[in-house]
Amino acid sequence: MAFDTVFGQCSVAICDDEQVLYQQTLPTDRGQTEVILPMTEAALSATGLSLPAIDCLAFNRGPGAFSGIRINTAVVQALSVAAQLPCVGVSSLAVLADTAQQAASYADGSRIVALIDARQNQLYAGQFIIQDGKINAINEDNNPHGNEYLLDYGEQIAADVIVGDGGELVRADAQRVSIHPTAVDIARQAVGIYQQGGATTAAQALPVYLRDNAWKTLTEQGKV
Repeated sequence: MAFDTVFGQCSVAICDDEQVLYQQTLPTDRGQTEVILPMTEAALSATGLSLPAIDCLAFNRGPGAFSGIRINTAVVQALSVAAQLPCVGVSSLAVLADTAQQAASYADGSRIVALIDARQNQLYAGQFIIQDGKINAINEDNNPHGNEYLLDYGEQIAADVIVGDGGELVRADAQRVSIHPTAVDIARQAVGIYQQGGATTAAQALPVYLRDNAWKTLTEQGKV
């Protein structure tokens, strides 16, 4: 069962490997706390499943909107504890890159950079390369977050494809792609992680903010 409240929406999906059993997405980033649990109940009711029958809970762990990440993580942690289910946190940047690849099937060797506007004149960035038709992270040396990092507006980057809402905020000779992932795309990424033994407990289902000052007010973040 997968959840997303990071990409400016409330999205819930139940998948069996690659088969989508249920999905619902509401395009809103307001009142997500009140919406996401009724959507969860509706998903379970529509599929005739109980929460303990779910194998794993998948969620968008960021980086991205602070409140969306917090809600997403808190809901999954609570459900995990209640039903003693494992969790898989999925990178928002990896989901953007993977969804772009699923839509267009770029050639092996293509370099995809996922960019999310982080405000404060910065972007959340992740670099990926296509190998055997799948995305693979290009990890930066000495980066505790692997291939995820903060990038300043206006930076020159090397890429074949740029995906995400920050694409127009950098300088690059690359194809810019508009993609809107949902919980189904979260689930697709999570299946591989789960099958490779990458699931964790609720206590280890942690968000990724990248920025230490994620707690700042909207005005301080430049959103107002």
